[in-house]
Amino acid sequence: MSQESSIFKYDGQDFIRMHTTLRTEAGESAAETKLDRNSPGYAALIQKRSFTGEVTLFGHTCDANYAPLTDHDGRLTGALMVCIQK
Repeated sequence: MSQESSIFKYDGQDFIRMHTTLRTEAGESAAETKLDRNSPGYAALIQKRSFTGEVTLFGHTCDANYAPLTDHDGRLTGALMVCIQK
């Protein structure tokens, strides 16, 4: 088991990993990759809600927590994710 985390920026459509400990299937840093729009995490974050549940990230099943980040006016600016790979 390993612990992973990501900090996303939100560009108005996509959550993009700016800083992450995740690695792609090829073993490269997953920085600059997008959160899958079909992900339950994406569905919650776009509504400014947190998500907790099982997800698959780069071929690994994980127990994950996603939390939205907003500015002082309540605009969505990014997200945080922490997970434990099974």
